[in-house]
Amino acid sequence: MQQPFIQPRASTLKTGIFITIAVLANSFGNLLLAIGMDRMPDFDQTSLPHYLLLLLINPFLIPGSLLSTLYQIAQLSLFSWADLSFVVPLIASSYIVTTLLGQLVLGEQVDATRWLGVVLISAGVALISRTPTRTADKSAVKIPC
Repeated sequence: MQQPFIQPRASTLKTGIFITIAVLANSFGNLLLAIGMDRMPDFDQTSLPHYLLLLLINPFLIPGSLLSTLYQIAQLSLFSWADLSFVVPLIASSYIVTTLLGQLVLGEQVDATRWLGVVLISAGVALISRTPTRTADKSAVKIPC
């Protein structure tokens, strides 16, 4: 039986940095987008050109979009050296940060059921963080064109 390919631990720091960037950019990007959209009028209460102008001049939406773009770039970069089944669950820790930001910054009422969900996500992230970053030899993956 062939042993799975295990990526060397040398990339652990790089992976940790990119996971952190992805989680924080996603969480703070979503926060800024939520704040910005909360300040927008209802879509049906204004004309489309005026609504689009308001989107462009909203001081929260462009930084929020830039952070969302940074999140996407970090996630794509991670996919180049780490397993999908490793990256996506670890980035789910952004749900934890986002829930905290929603409560602390936006004043959202986070009930016990939501906190239980956050605890379950935290447990999953902790378990997955103990696994190898890559378990398959990248050159062995055959995807039909």
